[in-house]
Amino acid sequence: MAEAWVYAADEESGSEMGRELARLGYKPYRTPEPATAEGPNRRPDLAVLVGAAGEGAPVEAWQRACRRHDLGDVPVLFSVDAGGLRASQPLLEAHELLVRPFSPAELELRVARARHGANGAEAADVVRAGSLELNLANYQASIEGEPLDFTYMEYELLRFLMTNPNRVFPREALLNAVWGYDYYGGARTVDVHVRRVRAKLGEKHAARLVTIRSVGYRFER
Repeated sequence: MAEAWVYAADEESGSEMGRELARLGYKPYRTPEPATAEGPNRRPDLAVLVGAAGEGAPVEAWQRACRRHDLGDVPVLFSVDAGGLRASQPLLEAHELLVRPFSPAELELRVARARHGANGAEAADVVRAGSLELNLANYQASIEGEPLDFTYMEYELLRFLMTNPNRVFPREALLNAVWGYDYYGGARTVDVHVRRVRAKLGEKHAARLVTIRSVGYRFER
């Protein structure tokens, strides 16, 4: 299981981030107090620094770990509150920035971008269904190598369904997973986006988005 080290300025924010990372399949490791944390004697697959842009403790703890274990090539995600967002060296050095509050779908994509920024796209970052290909690291969708012009939410909807194939999701579940728990749009939002995605997929692949009457949708691989 991939391991993520979480450096946070306080226990609450660190635990919250750990729970979200666990939902993505990571084993979160909550480091000790940021002022002294250097991490365990192994390499993480991801480092997440949680704090405001001006807070140095998580950043300094991670820098000590890097010096001790030579971790300069590990993907780094910096999570910051919108109120503390401003230009700073820690933000410039991170591979990806995540502004709180965020949806689970956004966290997943930011993690993928951080990995891509550090290591380049990996085979695990590409999902295929016939000639339809979704690159999770660079947000690109294509059919037979030809790129598709999806909006952010259209891509997010297709990504979620393609990475959870052959499973039926009610419209409300899709709203929560793709748009986030704070989204107040109705189920019609899902229907509209499904129609748009089908239109862009074309006749060959549109049928993969299957409507389950009175329930929701599933993606057939």
